[in-house]
Amino acid sequence: MKTFRDLYIQLNGVNTETFTQKLESQTNSIWVRRKDKEEIGSGEEHFMCFEAVKNDTIMPVALFLFPHSDAETWWVSNIVPTEQNELTHDQYNDALISFNEQIIQPAIIDTPITAQLTSDVITVASVAGIEVEDALKRFSKLANKSTGTSHPSDQKRWFEFLTMAHHAHAKLDVNLIIHTLRELGWSGERAYELGLQFEFAESLLSYVQEQ
Repeated sequence: MKTFRDLYIQLNGVNTETFTQKLESQTNSIWVRRKDKEEIGSGEEHFMCFEAVKNDTIMPVALFLFPHSDAETWWVSNIVPTEQNELTHDQYNDALISFNEQIIQPAIIDTPITAQLTSDVITVASVAGIEVEDALKRFSKLANKSTGTSHPSDQKRWFEFLTMAHHAHAKLDVNLIIHTLRELGWSGERAYELGLQFEFAESLLSYVQEQ
């Protein structure tokens, strides 16, 4: 399933001021730093804002860089359009890739700073592990897609997936489950029904575990 990518920057001992200066030194005809959009208040964390002007490769956007609590890790917390209401996954990700290639990567050359750009595709395996994804595929492959989990054998394999997903301690989004089931050949209606079952089962198992 398509998702918004993340960009994490590890300073690895480089101080924030040096990091900030290196980023600003890479501003160009597309990306500029917008200090007027940055706020540093008493007791509030510092952030940086860069803005992409209108060009042939990406949409005009404002990008915000925030530090985590230890200030050793920075991340792109959000990218917002400046000339339209919202960005598609591809438009958001294209802007993030552009910022990484044109600002981040040149700035961190010959420094201990590292940057990680996450994938634009999210799967059950990437969230909860390959064993959980295999359990879902096993259920899907052997189940009667017209009756869902009504047959005892299908229900057993579905329960196995549900319990494995819960014990993986991963926050699987119901939309990802529905999307994956659709990709595995389930109708929209059946995938949605199973998605609701997954959501209910996760809530129930979490409640039981807390008792």
